[in-house]
Amino acid sequence: MNPLSRNAIIGYLAATFVAGAVAGVFGARAFPATPAPRHPRPTGSMSERILKRWTTDLHLKPEQVVQIEPILKASETEVSGIHQETERRMKASFERMHQQVTPLLDEEQRRLLDELRKKMDRRKTDRSHGTNAPAAPAR
Repeated sequence: MNPLSRNAIIGYLAATFVAGAVAGVFGARAFPATPAPRHPRPTGSMSERILKRWTTDLHLKPEQVVQIEPILKASETEVSGIHQETERRMKASFERMHQQVTPLLDEEQRRLLDELRKKMDRRKTDRSHGTNAPAAPAR
């Protein structure tokens, strides 16, 4: 092998190594192994948080605050109703899905599906009670 081709091969291998390292760094940042922790939600109702932020950011006058506050409270009530309705519809959809899938599974698969559902229920309960305990790692 002549020295030029040998040096070219070494250069190509080095470039490949560097490209792999760069891709690994970007991949690790884009897809972290553990999920980023959630910041705790601010306390207070949605309308209170928005009014506080708007009062500061928009430099609202006291008379504007008095006029805007009932609008925000009404909107909060409406959004809460939409959220509850959406949650109810999603729960019904998932329940129908499980009812259709369950007969297609064998006994062991049904047991595993039941365990998965219980795990999801626990995570939902933990979230609704404000405990952001990380989920167990997948195995």
